[in-house]
Amino acid sequence: MYKPTDYRTPLAQAIALALGVATLTPAFAQGTDAQGTEEPAAELEEIVVTGIRASLISAMDIRRESSGVVDAITAEEMGKFPDQNLAEALQRIPGVSIDRFNGEGSRITVRGMGPEFNLVLLNGRTMPTAGGRSFDFNDIASEGVSAVKVFKTGRADLPTGGIGATVNIETARPLDNPGLQGVISGKAVHETSSQDSDVGNLSEVTPEFAGIFSNTFADGRFGILLSGSYQERDNREENASVDNWQPNGQLNGGIVNDNNQREDGTWWHPQNVGYGWSDISRTRINGQAVLQWAPTDRVTATLDYTYSELELEKDSNSVGIWFQNPNVEATINERGTVTQVSQAGGDFSTNIARDHTIKENDSLGLNLAWQATDDLKLTLDAHSSSSELRGGDIGGETLSSANFIIGNTSCPWCDPNAGFGPPTADLNVKSASYGSGGIPTMSYDFKYPDGSINAEYRPSDIGSLFGQAFNTQVENDVDQLQLGGSWKNADEGAISRIDFGYGYTNQESATQNAYSGLLPAGFWLTSAQYWADDKWNRGNYRGLLSGFSNGGGFSNANFFTTSFGNALSQFETIGTNDPISSVYWPGWGADYQDPSGTRGRFWSGPLSNNGTSVVEETIHSLYTQMVMSGEFNGFPVNAVLGLRYDDTSMESSGQEVPATAIVWVGGNEFQYEKADPTNVTGDGNNEFWLPSLDVDVDVMDDVKGRFSYSRSIARPPIGALSPTRTFEGNPNVRNRKVTAGNPELLPYVSDNFDLSLEWYYAPGSYVSAGYFRKKVDNFLISTIVQRTFDGLTDPYVGAAAEQARAQLTAEGIPTTDQNVFARVNQNLGVPLTTPIRAEPDDPLAVFDVTTTTNAEIGNLYGWELAVQHMFGDTGFGIQANATIVSGDVDANRNVINQSFALPGLSDSANFTVFYENHVVSTRLAYNWRDEFLSGFDQYGSPVYNESYQQLDFNATWFATEDLSVFFEAINITEEVQRTYVRYEEQFLRGNQYGARYNIGARYRF
Repeated sequence: MYKPTDYRTPLAQAIALALGVATLTPAFAQGTDAQGTEEPAAELEEIVVTGIRASLISAMDIRRESSGVVDAITAEEMGKFPDQNLAEALQRIPGVSIDRFNGEGSRITVRGMGPEFNLVLLNGRTMPTAGGRSFDFNDIASEGVSAVKVFKTGRADLPTGGIGATVNIETARPLDNPGLQGVISGKAVHETSSQDSDVGNLSEVTPEFAGIFSNTFADGRFGILLSGSYQERDNREENASVDNWQPNGQLNGGIVNDNNQREDGTWWHPQNVGYGWSDISRTRINGQAVLQWAPTDRVTATLDYTYSELELEKDSNSVGIWFQNPNVEATINERGTVTQVSQAGGDFSTNIARDHTIKENDSLGLNLAWQATDDLKLTLDAHSSSSELRGGDIGGETLSSANFIIGNTSCPWCDPNAGFGPPTADLNVKSASYGSGGIPTMSYDFKYPDGSINAEYRPSDIGSLFGQAFNTQVENDVDQLQLGGSWKNADEGAISRIDFGYGYTNQESATQNAYSGLLPAGFWLTSAQYWADDKWNRGNYRGLLSGFSNGGGFSNANFFTTSFGNALSQFETIGTNDPISSVYWPGWGADYQDPSGTRGRFWSGPLSNNGTSVVEETIHSLYTQMVMSGEFNGFPVNAVLGLRYDDTSMESSGQEVPATAIVWVGGNEFQYEKADPTNVTGDGNNEFWLPSLDVDVDVMDDVKGRFSYSRSIARPPIGALSPTRTFEGNPNVRNRKVTAGNPELLPYVSDNFDLSLEWYYAPGSYVSAGYFRKKVDNFLISTIVQRTFDGLTDPYVGAAAEQARAQLTAEGIPTTDQNVFARVNQNLGVPLTTPIRAEPDDPLAVFDVTTTTNAEIGNLYGWELAVQHMFGDTGFGIQANATIVSGDVDANRNVINQSFALPGLSDSANFTVFYENHVVSTRLAYNWRDEFLSGFDQYGSPVYNESYQQLDFNATWFATEDLSVFFEAINITEEVQRTYVRYEEQFLRGNQYGARYNIGARYRF
């Protein structure tokens, strides 16, 4: 049985007094003198430790006293969490790794189970998350959080949904801290990347403010707490990318140095290579109000409201080369990857993009706790919460993203010596010359009809190609009621307590996607004549991506671009008064070589509905658990035996917008004609009995052994339950895709086993080792089936296109997509820009149809090792942990069309050293996560995030008893992130964000 550690030992008192953070509170002990006369109570000292040390000791006590395996992080004091980002704080816990978005912790992976396998609660409540089930920790500021607990083993009294872990975020309550208390803080934030912005819309220093106020009245019977925060963040993201490693393309007429040693002969070719940079502004607002009333000692009522808003604005530019599989010169390595490629007649383009999204979360909750009798406690908790993600304002319209493509448009098929070529890309980013942190390099020349060659194209040859806009609106609502009871056995016996309860959760998620379609303004023809040369600004990316081993010193580093606002205005002026059918380009004309008139809004009104879906899920739950204590062979034993029953029903509906025809609109781009929306529905239901058992044994006074077993479930992604099928975007000529939902998907089911040993050998110090194993059934797999649809014929492989290819081959002209497109129209005697419709006798188009099914069983297992040590009264301390995870759920890099693997599985490690006394508090924290599978690309190839490490530092100076000044440094060494597909040489993306520095002050009253 647990015996609390007495921190009022001489050593503990010496440490606390040395740190200068002891609070002396009267306590009294009754005694007698030598004659037996009762003496006045003696006043003792209660030592209260604060700061980093107090937070670690509190977390250690939670770990030691809990049933099952529970880790925690607690606030160092009101309004001060160890890390400014909750996800980055959680990564310090053994077994917890994080995914990063925009260089900041976003979602968590626990014991190799990715974000969708972990349930995040706010004060014990299931929170909605627009866009899925994976809670984004970016939504919540850390200042109002008092503790975060990570339950790694299943418990009957916890809502279901977490196989990896259930994480509960606890916010402050006024009656827990009686009296008047408050904290206000402010900081200035500097991102090293923001000073590199050439747009001028980023601030090098942005503000953050936070405050929390709490007070109690009426002898502690009534309390109020208000907290809020406002944060601005400006930063730049730089990236290199290679998109769409296409398998088994054509190499007609190309020169290939083929070293492929694969038995199946499969090889992969890149679609494009490029560099990009984005200026990002984020604003986050958080607020919470809590009212508590305890009319008697037996009743406490809590009413709380929580609000958060996250607004993200992003202006992006990118330049790149688009290759075509035919007519290339390429080198293919032993594993079937193109590592060098050169091609005449490809595309060089610049992308100008803007994103603007707003995410709002709010929650209203009521909790009633009633101590009905000395032995029976009853609770009621209810809340109604919502989460909404929507587009913001872009160019006067409500959109989530929009972009324009510009480039050299000098009609490359009009003269074989004119146009773009040959671009060259070196993709062998793992070669000895690049080292392990390289990015692809590209070079290019522009040929002109007079035979001259230039390293950059001329402003007179630059025009617009096309634009497009998207809007996504996602709403997720949760209504939840939880009734709980706890009966305490007043008589001594094996069963000390019985807990029981009922839960009702209704969750509704609605998604609507809208898309403008391609809005062409020249494509690869002669739109340059409608753009004044002074509209273009010369740029240079020579210093870009300097954090990579071969970045920062590019050749051919000049490009031309324009602002997003200027591009929008210019695009709106290109059009004609001779509109064609709106199924191509709503409101746009067919002849771009002779425009007249002025268009209205470029987006031409509301975007076309690209499909909607609504999923409603209702869960009824019952649970009971017995808490037992006793002895076995003289060893104190505690056990919790529980059983939970979950009954889930699901209904889904949506509007499906099927394609009825494919139109070839130019180059390698297609457009769908679509039918009117069709209503479709689906449903599913399931029920599960979920047992759990936690046993801990005090092997010695300070040594505890644990064993846990539980069965847990995690529900499939909301989006996968939709009954609709979606014809995705504008398909490439070799890449047509359809996705279909599956309302009958079952939850993942996991049998979990844990065995651990913990030694609490000194105040604030412990060492632990734990082994875990999970057997997970009903793993979801994505299946891709190639199929055709009646009536959807393919003009790209039709008779007219094949005739054009034969003519071009006979004439010695490259059979590029643009050349074939123009020749078809030339043969038909129509303008070269005319969209090409499929004929009824053309072959049916072949689609990759992707859906999700339950099919696999996976096993994973691993070790968690942790140590925490306080170096006596020196003020120094360390915390270190490592997690080693393995299993039969890894992806096989060499297998084609692999159906199953578990994303997120990786080893991780942390090391933290700190020092504090009554004047300063400092901490240096290192985090490392090994390479891990992050998912699959559109061709079923595994995608990997390379290993990543980060070093953070913070320091606080206690200027007065109530005023402190602090400094924080995040990602001091400015680490970069890299991802690749299948093999390391199939580079996918590299991101660079730089470091972040904060300086601020906090005042407590």
